[in-house]
Amino acid sequence: MSTRASARVLLNMTIRNNMTEESNLIVIKSSFNKTPGQVYKIAPCPDPKGKMADCVRKVDVHGDMILSEDDKKAYSKGKVFLPENEPILVQHGSTFDLTDPIQAAQWEAIKYSKLIAKERTARDENGDFIIDGGKSIIDHYDNPRGRYGLAELYIERPGKAAETRVSIAKLIHKAEGLIFNDNMQHQILICKLFEKDMSHAHPSDVEEYLLTQARKYPEKLIKFYSAEESSIRLLIITAKEKGIIDTKQDGMYYADIKLGSNLDLVTDRLKVDKTMYEEIKRETYPELEKKAAPKKSKEEE
Repeated sequence: MSTRASARVLLNMTIRNNMTEESNLIVIKSSFNKTPGQVYKIAPCPDPKGKMADCVRKVDVHGDMILSEDDKKAYSKGKVFLPENEPILVQHGSTFDLTDPIQAAQWEAIKYSKLIAKERTARDENGDFIIDGGKSIIDHYDNPRGRYGLAELYIERPGKAAETRVSIAKLIHKAEGLIFNDNMQHQILICKLFEKDMSHAHPSDVEEYLLTQARKYPEKLIKFYSAEESSIRLLIITAKEKGIIDTKQDGMYYADIKLGSNLDLVTDRLKVDKTMYEEIKRETYPELEKKAAPKKSKEEE
């Protein structure tokens, strides 16, 4: 093997080893109490199904762990057990090394605590921020504002933040590519899907507006370039312009049927409800219905 090839192998091994080391580290950060010495005492917690971690054991009246014969054998071979009433001390910057049996057991015991979010901007099943509650406003530091959630701590995995930034940069690059390779007429249509009428704008202004949207909402812009997403969204906007879909204080209505509270939700609904979609489409574009109708023969006339 050449010296250059050997160097490449060593470099790849080093990168893999560094990635493995990072994936075995759990770093806990506090959103609010970053003062040195501010300690959280977290008792072992059950998982969402109500089951405690495999390393947690009940205690007797004397405070000693209740171990079965199998537990005692496993304990003699190095398995770690923790009493259910012994809290784990955590503070801003605490690190759990998952290659260390004791630290790995401690993390398993508390990882489902309601005080700890999986990441800074994690949400619950209702879409609310676990740390910041129902406030969905993101500030200029890319953090949600307000504090109404249960959690105060969150998990930070080394390298994860950089990985997220790279993923976002790739999305933005893809979105910008769609804009640069598009024609003026279609760019104006995409603007309309953002509910922005730029029919009479200068081409540079249209492109600048779309590039701004690409940097803010790359995933949304990429979705708009898909045929299904754009056609449904354009139908809703056109139906609104023609008064077929009414916009009221609490959302959008077709006749007496509430379709959703905003354009995104109405779009999602019509993707699923094909009958409703076709009904609104026929009423919005009656000329399509006429074109589709078969011509009568002379005998039928």
